[in-house]
Amino acid sequence: MWLRRSVLVALTVGLTVVAVAVWVHSNGLRSQLLAPEEAQAYDLDLIDLGSGRVVLPRTDETEARGIWGLESATAYAQVGAIIEQTDETVVRSLQTLVGELSPGDPVRLDADAFPGDPKEAHGLGFEPVRVPGDLGPNPSWLVEGRRSTWVIVVHDRGDDRRQSLRLIPTLVDQGFPVLVMTMRNDVGAPRSPSGMVMWGLDEWRDLEAAAALAQLKGAEDFVLIGYGMGAGVISTFLNESDRSGEVLGVVMDSPVLDLEGAVDATSSAIPPFLELSQQLARVRFGLEWEHLNHVEAADRFDVPILILHGAADTVVPISMSERFADAIPNLVRLERFEQAGHGGLWNVDAERYSTEVTEFLNLVAGTE
Repeated sequence: MWLRRSVLVALTVGLTVVAVAVWVHSNGLRSQLLAPEEAQAYDLDLIDLGSGRVVLPRTDETEARGIWGLESATAYAQVGAIIEQTDETVVRSLQTLVGELSPGDPVRLDADAFPGDPKEAHGLGFEPVRVPGDLGPNPSWLVEGRRSTWVIVVHDRGDDRRQSLRLIPTLVDQGFPVLVMTMRNDVGAPRSPSGMVMWGLDEWRDLEAAAALAQLKGAEDFVLIGYGMGAGVISTFLNESDRSGEVLGVVMDSPVLDLEGAVDATSSAIPPFLELSQQLARVRFGLEWEHLNHVEAADRFDVPILILHGAADTVVPISMSERFADAIPNLVRLERFEQAGHGGLWNVDAERYSTEVTEFLNLVAGTE
């Protein structure tokens, strides 16, 4: 009797510990995936600068090849080629765009590479428009163009409309009107009742509203461009919206095509424990993992898709895009950027990136 009671007590304690741990881990999933991300900290100290060059601490970030933004609280610049480096420092070319940097300034590297808006970044006129979504108006940018095919851009989680600034000149040069949208829970946009980022489960309606506004302004059809989570928003839109028939093609940059798979691939948690936490997140937060697995639903897609993905992406492994492309090879072209991480493809090879997008646009929308 005593032994049986001891075993029951031990089992009860063990199950309680597991239940508490799973609950806590599901909270972690909420913070990791569903809470709107805060702005990145200024995590570098600018060591020195002068004569078109800047000295930064040597890190994996600061020695990444390509063009990157360098941002302080009051200034914005671009760093380019590595001029020299030591064990502790990296010297890179520098072009200041806004304000003035000084030695000792706290700074951060920025993949968006340009400050402000289309006017400030490129001298392009644009109209601030408010897309009437189901929760209220979503502030957006509209850059006019001469064509009847419009491009709508959907940003990644943790980013904003500035993510489009690297590509907008290429789109404008091709004559496309460009609508850069925001979504619920973005800064300046309406907050959803839960306040949670839902990876397209809800946000596809904001894309639908953007498409509706574009049609009112003369769009006859669309090309959609989505970064990271934005590609997932587009994927859900294609499967849910009555307006999906007007989409000629889709460009996906570092797409999250299977959220659960991305979590599985990057988590250090024991698989059974992770599975329990994910199922609890489904119950607690309405996170319907299966509806966000677009790889398994690849046969539902019927438009041409260009995927641009970095082989060094540690956030969303390129294997996810490879499986998606293998499932519908007649629709998907996957372009690997060997040295690029998540969302940094343009930065590593801007010329190739712009060329790939231009060729795809010519393919699906024709040339003028």
